[in-house]
Amino acid sequence: MKSKIKTILPKKILGRFIIIFFVPLICIQILAIFLFYDRHWEKITTRFANIASNQVNLIVSNFLTTSLIDEELSKSLNIKTQLVSSDNFFLKKEKTNFMYSNIIKTFKTRIKYEHKLFFEKEKIFIILALDEKFLEITFPKKYLISETPIILFLWIIFSSIILSLISFLFMRIQVRAISRLAKFSEDFGSGIDSRNFKPEGALEVRQAGNAFLKMKKSINNQIKNRTQLLAGISHDLGTIITRIKLQIELATKVQDVEEIKEDVQAMQNILSEYLDFSENIDTSEKIKNIKLFGFFNKIINSTKKSFSGNKIYLYCEKNLAIKSQYNNLYRVVSNIINNACKFSKETKIKVIKENKVLKICVEDNGPGISKKIKHKIFRPFFKKDTSRNLNLGGSGLGLSIAKDITVKLGGRIIVEDSRELGGANFIIFLPLR
Repeated sequence: MKSKIKTILPKKILGRFIIIFFVPLICIQILAIFLFYDRHWEKITTRFANIASNQVNLIVSNFLTTSLIDEELSKSLNIKTQLVSSDNFFLKKEKTNFMYSNIIKTFKTRIKYEHKLFFEKEKIFIILALDEKFLEITFPKKYLISETPIILFLWIIFSSIILSLISFLFMRIQVRAISRLAKFSEDFGSGIDSRNFKPEGALEVRQAGNAFLKMKKSINNQIKNRTQLLAGISHDLGTIITRIKLQIELATKVQDVEEIKEDVQAMQNILSEYLDFSENIDTSEKIKNIKLFGFFNKIINSTKKSFSGNKIYLYCEKNLAIKSQYNNLYRVVSNIINNACKFSKETKIKVIKENKVLKICVEDNGPGISKKIKHKIFRPFFKKDTSRNLNLGGSGLGLSIAKDITVKLGGRIIVEDSRELGGANFIIFLPLR
């Protein structure tokens, strides 16, 4: 049964919208008209027909008594009475429809004489056969039929049609917006970059369109980063492998072997950073309540193992806590602190809670960052060392990883000049849950 219904129902959303809108509307209109006709129309026409039949019986009884037409009586009743030939009775045919059926039925039950009813545009007349005489009585049509219900029926029908057309046009616009979103999604899946798409339609449809645009931007950024990753791998590892090959050919001393070991270690560090960058951020990680004072102390202690000569100061309330993803937040903060320690000897970390935002400032006394490269430092593989000497530092992925994770956590990261220490000041903004 369900499968049969599914085959009958339209497949497109516009067809389903039409069914959802029109079926209840039509059912309500039919029910309203039926109840109105049954309760009002029939009652009114029956009452009019009873009055008219009483008038006919009065005129007929008076005519049979006096054999004359009482003009005064007809005039007082505002009806016209006259004698006609038999041809009018026998040759004329009655025309009936559902609007007149109730009147005809009432006249048949109330008038005992043989008669015929005829309906014209402006009048209704009845011809009665009375002892070889044929009496014609004419009524104005409004005496028996009320025009108000007809006007009401027409108003209901035409207003419904107009409103339905307006609704159809609006539904078509909404469906068109959904169809364009589907077409844009299909083109993007096929590798076609359509730039003409603009979210439109109802609020929910526009929200879906904007969400898809954000998803598209995120996917394109990921593809771009992965492409840059492969390009960086081929360049950096190619350089080191070429150097190792040359050193092996020329190696005659222990010092040469040590240099080869340094290159191998540099390659290992690069691969580790590449794996960190290409590793997907675990967005399914559960939210935990993180006590920030202990959290930052743990990162500082880990950092000091690599930068033992650096001074790191922490300014954070001991009871300050935040709900976030522990591992992802750890990667962000440790990358920023490691970057600060790499270029300076003194680092200050300030953790401040402002309204519904957690503000983390990491300042250092290093050389700072010039205005020319501030907009580039978060790009993958960007390094201040333009020679790309891989033995002197990392691969330039630390800040890119930090920014990528911060955005996924719903925050943002910026860099400014440090007013206190004179170096760089990295500021992380995270929304409080």
